[in-house]
Amino acid sequence: MTNVVIMKPYKQNNTIQSLIKEPAMYYGLNSKYDKIISILGGSSNLQETINSDLDLITISRKGLPKSVIVTISSLLGISMEKMSDLIHISHRTIQRKNPEDLLNVYSTEQILEIAEVISRGIEVFDSLDHFTKWLHQEVRYLNYQKPLDYLDTSFGTKMVLDILGRIEHGVFS
Repeated sequence: MTNVVIMKPYKQNNTIQSLIKEPAMYYGLNSKYDKIISILGGSSNLQETINSDLDLITISRKGLPKSVIVTISSLLGISMEKMSDLIHISHRTIQRKNPEDLLNVYSTEQILEIAEVISRGIEVFDSLDHFTKWLHQEVRYLNYQKPLDYLDTSFGTKMVLDILGRIEHGVFS
């Protein structure tokens, strides 16, 4: 008589939770793409996987759901009106959309860039709260403008990312 061991298949849970729902889990994520998924509302909200910049291009072309706008505005502590200004869609158009309706390419790209800034800001300031406080303060390097006001263009998000890099390296900004 021989003993036979039957191994059950190991199921790996690749579900990434929203930063809003599970903030502690966010800090355990290592991949920049997993962090972006968490910022955008998690795997269940996004319904897409992101493993590379090519996936970001695919998502940009397809569009993100409107529910991502609500998530980002909540993370940043801003109104939907301000969020609509950042992604260049009228507030009324956003209100008419259902949560699962997809955004256009340009708004999706801007949201993805904002998500990258949020991820980098949390990394530099070690918490979402400290980062959002900084985002709403006037910064000398920006001629005493708020970094939040620069997140409406690609050039502005790059500038904010540059400032975050300067802060991380101890350069007065």
